[in-house]
Amino acid sequence: MVSGRHLSITETWEELTRAGEAIHPATVYRTLETLTAVGVTHAVHGPGPTRYGATGDPHHHTVCQRCGAVAALSGEHLVEAAARIEELTGLRPDSSGSFLVSGRCARCSG
Repeated sequence: MVSGRHLSITETWEELTRAGEAIHPATVYRTLETLTAVGVTHAVHGPGPTRYGATGDPHHHTVCQRCGAVAALSGEHLVEAAARIEELTGLRPDSSGSFLVSGRCARCSG
């Protein structure tokens, strides 16, 4: 993504506009959907708008149930936890190698 964060279509369009790119929001939507279909980006669904991130090193995601903020968690920090989750539940990471963990972010839990 433009900023290195997971952004919604609107946030991506706003960042591109601030960078001087004259692009229609529908073009941003179609481009992100195409990039996701071919594996260059990935979509994180949660409350609020879908957010997109660049696909790279395998990582997991946290999503705030209240504000919808998405954060990436390095896969290397959760190897044992992911293995234990799979052992206990049979649940496996999705096709991108990602688990989605939901809760409340620090800003919303205070």
